[in-house]
Amino acid sequence: MRTLNIGRDFSCDPAGRYRTDGDASGEAFREDFLRKEIEQLKKGEKLKIILDDCVEAYGSSFLTEGFAGMVKYGYISSNSLLKKLDITYADEDFKFYAEKIQKYILDAKYNSQKYEKV
Repeated sequence: MRTLNIGRDFSCDPAGRYRTDGDASGEAFREDFLRKEIEQLKKGEKLKIILDDCVEAYGSSFLTEGFAGMVKYGYISSNSLLKKLDITYADEDFKFYAEKIQKYILDAKYNSQKYEKV
């Protein structure tokens, strides 16, 4: 199983929706980390996402753009993405964020927007 530790591999302070909001935005996470990891998965393989190592909290804009953006921009369907993700945390407070990620992914409409890199 491949692993993506958001705090260690991406940023301890993930925030914002777009790259214009900073280097640790949801857009940067999706395009530079999550999308590449998902594309490298072998059939049936999962990507373990560690939410709480070094990270104190997440904003909805980061989670929506970072995770639901995969669906919104047509990279992968909601169901396929959820089957490929194993979202983990040691701190029970992060269960809230794991549930939000799942909700945002399920609510996203597949290929509903065209991604334009700024």
